[in-house]
Amino acid sequence: MGTWGSGPFENDAAGDLLSAIRAGEFDITDFTGHVDEEYVEVEDSQAAIAVAEILAVAHGLLPAPPQLEGIDAVAYTESLTPEQREWILATLERTIGDPETSELYELWAENGPEDVEEWRAPILTRLESLKTLS
Repeated sequence: MGTWGSGPFENDAAGDLLSAIRAGEFDITDFTGHVDEEYVEVEDSQAAIAVAEILAVAHGLLPAPPQLEGIDAVAYTESLTPEQREWILATLERTIGDPETSELYELWAENGPEDVEEWRAPILTRLESLKTLS
């Protein structure tokens, strides 16, 4: 059974992503090729959410949570291309759009509207904050 929670790092995919970033093994280009697809798979959504949190920390939009220990958020953010940052925002939009565009949204919707909003609201806030930086 995997980890599952509404927070940006409360899933196995985000934990794996953070471990890979710490080890210098995460390549965001493995994900960015999906930006033109209409439907976002769970792993792509979870990666975009986790990377968006790193961007938010780097830009001082929130303090670094304990999960980011050992990750230089500023250096990581500076390593991203404008296209990769665009992918993050586009993927976040589709992730929280509706169950027709996002497998993760679809899974949260199975639990009911209250759970969807608990999960969706902070991502929407992060998306809006990051858009002001672009």
